[in-house]
Amino acid sequence: MENNGNFIIVIDVSSNSVKVGLVSEDLKLIHTNSQTIKIFNEDLDGFAKRFDIEDLWNKLILGVNQAISKITNQNSKVIGISTCAQRMASVFLDKKGKVLYGGPNIDIRGIDSAYLIENEFIERDLFDITGHCPSFLFCLARLLWFREEEEETYDKIGKVLALDDWLVYKLTGIYVSDFSAAAESQLLDIKKREWSSEIIQAFDFNPDFFPDIVESGTVVGQLKLEMAKKFNLNQGTIPVVKSGGDTQATLLGMGAIEQGDIGFSLGTTAPIDLVLNEPIIDASCNYWTSCHSLKGKWLLEGHAGNTGASYNWFKQCFLSNSNDNPDLLMDTYLKKSSPGALSTYAYLGPENMNIKNQTSIKRGIFAFQPPMMVSDELPNIEDFARSILENIAFGLYENYEALNSFVDFDTKPFCAGGMSKSKEFNQLLANILDSELLVPLIKESAFIGVAMNVLKALNVYSDYKPMVKDLITYEKIKNDHSISEIYKSVYIEWKNLKNKVDTL
Repeated sequence: MENNGNFIIVIDVSSNSVKVGLVSEDLKLIHTNSQTIKIFNEDLDGFAKRFDIEDLWNKLILGVNQAISKITNQNSKVIGISTCAQRMASVFLDKKGKVLYGGPNIDIRGIDSAYLIENEFIERDLFDITGHCPSFLFCLARLLWFREEEEETYDKIGKVLALDDWLVYKLTGIYVSDFSAAAESQLLDIKKREWSSEIIQAFDFNPDFFPDIVESGTVVGQLKLEMAKKFNLNQGTIPVVKSGGDTQATLLGMGAIEQGDIGFSLGTTAPIDLVLNEPIIDASCNYWTSCHSLKGKWLLEGHAGNTGASYNWFKQCFLSNSNDNPDLLMDTYLKKSSPGALSTYAYLGPENMNIKNQTSIKRGIFAFQPPMMVSDELPNIEDFARSILENIAFGLYENYEALNSFVDFDTKPFCAGGMSKSKEFNQLLANILDSELLVPLIKESAFIGVAMNVLKALNVYSDYKPMVKDLITYEKIKNDHSISEIYKSVYIEWKNLKNKVDTL
């Protein structure tokens, strides 16, 4: 399909920023801009965090205006607007739609109220309903915290929304959620795909708190006239389409839509998701079960932790004085170092999902041969750089293997996000996975996934599968099996030492 001058405005509120993209009807990313969002602490311990919600909204308007300014052809038009947002972020509104609270995905004030949940549900039963734990991460515990700690605020609550739901409300004036967003609240019955009446009744919540739920890729309303004016859009009605969770949008944009597809979303953190036709509930209450953006598709999710955060930390600490581009420098270091990096190992957080153990104090460690002049080969900066990237790839590999253990059919790995821009890292990951890796040419796949929801909602395409086939182009990263065999031994060494590091 050729671009006929139609564009889609995509808004993505990620963990750190408000990002706006301009996407053509043939899924070309025309423009992006990004602005850092403000999050502040509400307690001395740093558990309770809140958005500067007014600042977030103002930056969103600025970003949309910048994107629209890139449309120079007078015959072009915006055919739709859609949003996605960080999962687990919540917004509570009063009965007039005014924000009472807006909390990011790192707001864990609910840790003080998790005992109320434990008094009503044993962990296994709650996980069987919602597919999520531990409770202090999610909207359920935050609601209970406000009822216990700020009763006056709780009594004013009219609507409980995911962050993406709030963005849609601001654009349209309509309260609505979708399954990909609602699934991350610990309030959705993940199998029945409806708000859990059992949970709502157990805690005596007002059922009217929770909006109607639609499928992702549904037109929910038209852009309000006042918003069209703020965006400097001088055209007729513009449909607003529901998308939902940013991880689900990222998976959609990389083409991970069929059962057996495994998507690596490489951002500040790295969720790894297996697409399923039926929900699988982990008996160990560790790996999450969520709803995908597609009707009739679920996700089983592992999480490797702070992958991109570890990568960026190393660049800032060790490469900031270089005049070279740090990302290109990291690629150069990978080329100059060998698998195992002269037995130099990093332990900076990326690992198999262990979501119940996130509050314990962990040590960041490099393990390497000291300069004792016993060997002519001593590690240098290239080896330390490789050890960081191998640590990240090993964390991804552990989750990949864990997800594969749940199913008896073949799986196919996809990869997108910031770190996938490095061909050297993609090759490293393919070799460690011992599998071909599919990487879309457009790495900012959340923008593409959200735009795909608009094309589906507007019936430009009747289904996602032909959209992926027609519009998404991949680079196929083939693994070198001989190197994959070397990495099997390197991983065992890394893991054995990690077991000792974890006891520190």
